[in-house]
Amino acid sequence: MPPRWTRHTPVVSTILSAFELIASRENLVPGTQQYRNRRRQYVSSEVRRIFSAIFGVDVDSLEGWKSLCIYVLGTTGKNGVRLEELQTIEDCQKVRVSSFRSVFDDEAILTEESNTLSLQKLKNKFINLIDLVEFAERGETLPRRLVFHSKTGLSEYTRNTTQFFPKEDAKEVPLLKHFLITIEA
Repeated sequence: MPPRWTRHTPVVSTILSAFELIASRENLVPGTQQYRNRRRQYVSSEVRRIFSAIFGVDVDSLEGWKSLCIYVLGTTGKNGVRLEELQTIEDCQKVRVSSFRSVFDDEAILTEESNTLSLQKLKNKFINLIDLVEFAERGETLPRRLVFHSKTGLSEYTRNTTQFFPKEDAKEVPLLKHFLITIEA
């Protein structure tokens, strides 16, 4: 699988690479409905599995919210979070001005209908869920080049990398479903 596009450095998606192996083994032809359906099912399953394992599913879990702040913003630099600032879920949502968002798709296109959750610390930070779970699974903070400051930037990145997540599948993970937004097509 070709590397994903980023502003400067290609990043290889382990989830998408693993799917390509499955598709090859199952003789799935790219571009067919069978290929798209299987890809959606696989990506959805993997993202939900990894997200749930790292961040949990409980919207009332302080540890889950802390982990989200840490993996998106890091703990160093002027934009990093300070663990001592995160004593409650409200702290995770109120520290500085911000909001965390991600991309979801419906039939492999950018969605225009979804919900929004505004989190103070993470406002105007737009990230792709596949990137989030892959970096978090490795214990790494998202590189700044993968944290976008506009829906437009994230939308362009998502189209170029074809890293879509089926929005309807987020409902199965209560914490994850809070990160639906409206994406510019």
